[in-house]
Amino acid sequence: MDIIFLYIGAFLLGSIPTAYIVGKVVRKVDIRGYGSGNVGSANLYEHVGKKWVYPVAAVEIFIKGALPIWLAIHVLDIDRASGYLVGPPLLAVTGNNWSIFLKLQGGRGIAVAGGTLVALSPVLAIFCAVIAIGGWKITKSSGLWVLISLILLPLWSYLIHDNLNLVWYCLGLLGLVSLKRISANWMPFPHGISRKAVLFNRLVRDRDVADRTGWVRRIPEGSS
Repeated sequence: MDIIFLYIGAFLLGSIPTAYIVGKVVRKVDIRGYGSGNVGSANLYEHVGKKWVYPVAAVEIFIKGALPIWLAIHVLDIDRASGYLVGPPLLAVTGNNWSIFLKLQGGRGIAVAGGTLVALSPVLAIFCAVIAIGGWKITKSSGLWVLISLILLPLWSYLIHDNLNLVWYCLGLLGLVSLKRISANWMPFPHGISRKAVLFNRLVRDRDVADRTGWVRRIPEGSS
């Protein structure tokens, strides 16, 4: 019974749309209609303000991502190698990406996923951060390097921990993030671009078009 409550709680906690709430409270905007349409820190940075990224990231990493796992380990006494520990982090990311409070829209789950890795394996969290941030610094393509870090994650988890349950979690995480990128909050395909090109851009670049600047700075018609 405790496991069931843990799983439900992880999903509900992950579903809290932190960036959406901050956008509504601070600037009275729905950030789903701005920039990438993503309910996450990057879109918040562009359309609400830089200073709000840090508290939102902290909530998503330490509360939405890490807290369910810490509760499982330290309160419910679930072993780190247990298969039961695969559920809470995947459900937290699922809730974040398809929030029941936003009609199954949400963010990409990267900050929440980072929080789950902080709780499950700080070493893996560091590896992912180094690859994603380092690649972004060199190429200025964050979407591509986040994807690369997630693709490498199952291999790193096996080599470092030799824990198949952790490997399965990493594979599940890669699948959730990839699916979210492709579905893109149910946004319609843009005109003048082939579906294959859009799907490639969504999966690899995490946007519909090649032009990043124009994409992240989009605003609704009539807005200033």
